[in-house]
Amino acid sequence: MKNKNHWIIAVAAVVSVLVGAKAWCGQGGKLSVAVTEPDIEAIVKVVGGDQVDTFTLFKGCILRKDLMVESAVRGRLLKADAVVWTGFFNESAAIHDSVRLLDKAEARPMKQRPVWINVSLGAKRVNVPMSTCDAYVEISFMYGNPFFWLNPANAPVMARNVAEGLAEMRPDKKAYFLANAEAFDRQIKADISRWQAALKPLSGLRVFTAQCGWQNFSQIGGPTFAACTEKPGELPSPQTLVEHVKKMKVQVVIVDPNTPPEYGRAFRAGTKAKVIEVPSSIEDIPGAKTYQALFDNMVKALKDAAKT
Repeated sequence: MKNKNHWIIAVAAVVSVLVGAKAWCGQGGKLSVAVTEPDIEAIVKVVGGDQVDTFTLFKGCILRKDLMVESAVRGRLLKADAVVWTGFFNESAAIHDSVRLLDKAEARPMKQRPVWINVSLGAKRVNVPMSTCDAYVEISFMYGNPFFWLNPANAPVMARNVAEGLAEMRPDKKAYFLANAEAFDRQIKADISRWQAALKPLSGLRVFTAQCGWQNFSQIGGPTFAACTEKPGELPSPQTLVEHVKKMKVQVVIVDPNTPPEYGRAFRAGTKAKVIEVPSSIEDIPGAKTYQALFDNMVKALKDAAKT
């Protein structure tokens, strides 16, 4: 009951923010935009162009129970004009907790609360759950796999959501934001075609990923991606996954830089699969600045793994 109350409070906080938000938008200069994910921040920069100054709120996996806004940007969060988020309740709870703690030290009128822009609206999901026998679905996964942005086909929808949200604060720049979103739409569709062509020869490849979000990427074609979780957001034991990989006759196993190292060791020792490390965010790819860089890196890693 305590956990459910925590989520209710978090959602109520978001609603209360939205009620008074439209009266507040940065007057002059750039809009200060907080973004929950580095990969989505890359899209916001493209759509917002010279009208936005962005920063990322979280690092690492958003599923972790101790998720909190990074200390280095908490002060900036209080002054943000907008928060771009994924609609994932764990994010809103962490932001609410951070703002509540900061408000004690630095009060700010409600009219200055940021506008919240949910980029998930209209995005396609994988693994949308059915209710369990007791009619309960884990709230974190109630809408399906939360890593919908790892399907690049969702990028145009996200860009459009960002454009419309920014336009609410800067109506005179609406055409500018929408034009940027449309240009991004055209570019990402061309990139998807390029990735699909590169992945087509790998259509028979069986891939297991420790990061469940990559199942979203498989929606554009190419290798078959599989994951295994006993509880949403929690990895089973290394040995459990080793047995799972062996039964599936997986050829490639992908681990994330944030995956505990004992999993990689177990896969290498207990299976015949090629084990590779592939970041699931551009924050872990040296020099990566664009949303597309995330998928360029994955496609290259898969092609290289298939050669060996």
